[in-house]
Amino acid sequence: MRDQPLMLGLIGASGAGKTTLTRGIVRLLGAQGVTPISLDDYLRYSRAERAALGLTDADPAATDLARMAADLVALRAGQTIEKPVYDHTLGAPRGSERVAPTTLVIAYGALTLTPPVQADLFDLTVYLDPDPTLYHQWREDRDVRQRGYTLAEVRAAWPARERDMQRYIAVQRPLADVVLRFEPAAAGSGIDLKLWLRQRALVFDVAAAARAADVAHLMQVETNHVAEDGLATTLVTVRADPALDRLSALLRAQLPIAGQVAGDDAAPAHPTLMFAQTLIAVLLLQQR
Repeated sequence: MRDQPLMLGLIGASGAGKTTLTRGIVRLLGAQGVTPISLDDYLRYSRAERAALGLTDADPAATDLARMAADLVALRAGQTIEKPVYDHTLGAPRGSERVAPTTLVIAYGALTLTPPVQADLFDLTVYLDPDPTLYHQWREDRDVRQRGYTLAEVRAAWPARERDMQRYIAVQRPLADVVLRFEPAAAGSGIDLKLWLRQRALVFDVAAAARAADVAHLMQVETNHVAEDGLATTLVTVRADPALDRLSALLRAQLPIAGQVAGDDAAPAHPTLMFAQTLIAVLLLQQR
């Protein structure tokens, strides 16, 4: 039995889907056994202060990385922390909250693997790299609906944000065990999925599970694939199709903890999203 909690690290630009993936895993495994922690809460400055300083939210200078790293080490050791809270609607820090680790900690943010944080602190790391067209759509929709921006403001900020995403966020991609990309479906409506799996993530035979669920025709597995960052991976390509729910159900049956997926109105509408959330939960628990 482990003395320390399992730790999952999610990395991705703001609006890339980290919160959605986290909520899905919490739903799958049960909220009582999961401690989610948003690392974007460690932003030092308000939105107005960042603008005055010429900083984007992706710039490490805008985040208290030392405190973030120390808190992650403490959570790994099973200790309670006093975590800052950031109000993303108002765009300003607002106090702190006590966070105690459970059996699983999910830490998600734009700079999750940025020094002084060490990648080996986590049992599994996932980099979210959505198709640029989807990402722009998601970010614009979220910032306008939830964070008080006008569409013109979001679009005016794109050049600086994309510059810093390449400088500070994309450089973490080679460090991740799994790279996850949603993209518009090649045929018809929906969202396709690509997964690049590094060695530590290859503890589960995805292709065999697809055959068992009779959905192998929806999946292509390419071993010894060289990813965009030049590293050797296994590339798994998954087509959007309602039949993919059979594979997700098969994977859920292997989870040792039952969450609240069945009959949950908040469950994701896209079969590929449900599959991605379930697979990440399985891969993480295989690290125990």
